[in-house]
Amino acid sequence: MYERVFGTDWRTISDEEAIRRMYALGVSSALGHPNRGEFERIRRQAGTAYGRSVLQLAFEEGKQRVARNESEYDSKQDVWEALVDEETSPSTAGRADVTMQKPTDKQGIPKAVGRASVLDGGDDDFSRIRLPEFLRRG
Repeated sequence: MYERVFGTDWRTISDEEAIRRMYALGVSSALGHPNRGEFERIRRQAGTAYGRSVLQLAFEEGKQRVARNESEYDSKQDVWEALVDEETSPSTAGRADVTMQKPTDKQGIPKAVGRASVLDGGDDDFSRIRLPEFLRRG
């Protein structure tokens, strides 16, 4: 499955293409067609542990999408065609209600992980050294 759509005759690939391919490998693996050699080859393209973990997440996402969507299709080929095509990325494949979360701010960091507003300080420079409102009498 994977070899027919993506091929294995590449020397280097971009980070985005590596993520797409790892996602497709996850789908293929979950459908009973693992390709361990290609998995390791793509993983070696990542220069950092962070890059390898992102690739691993894309692979796992492909496997999870199959588990969630397999019952909706008649054959493994139908699942493959629904989840993987030339424009496949983990955020565009599968059912519409199972898409990945989009970043919520300009930096691409979800609000839950972003900087806490309490760290931004108050309205003026002296607000940091004044007593908090709840400790004042009056």
